[in-house]
Amino acid sequence: MRKNLISNLLLLFGTFVLLGSFAYRLLITSDIPVSYAIDEAIILHVLIFISTLLYVYGSIIGSRNAIRYTLIAVLTLFTVLNIYLFDTDAEYFDASYAQIAIAFILHPLLVILVNIFMQLKTRPTD
Repeated sequence: MRKNLISNLLLLFGTFVLLGSFAYRLLITSDIPVSYAIDEAIILHVLIFISTLLYVYGSIIGSRNAIRYTLIAVLTLFTVLNIYLFDTDAEYFDASYAQIAIAFILHPLLVILVNIFMQLKTRPTD
């Protein structure tokens, strides 16, 4: 009971941090005439890293498969959305923008991979 509560809280906090970092990405890469600096990109990467750790710890601590399946499904949709938003024809597309945009594709893929491995590890053997 206590493990599931901690797992759910970690996943919830990870979701809030991920949504906050996504909103921050949209803010710093929007059409505001002020370009973003390296410190804003580092803050964004730290937020994504914290979200990834919260997701991974929450899925490792949790023992219910339904949570892992739901997490895999939601993050797969998030990955597809980010691949769709990954616009390479934009005039502002350069290496710094790609570094920020690709992090939102790699983050869910890492969490999905960890959850798939957790599912394979905890599946019942025949």
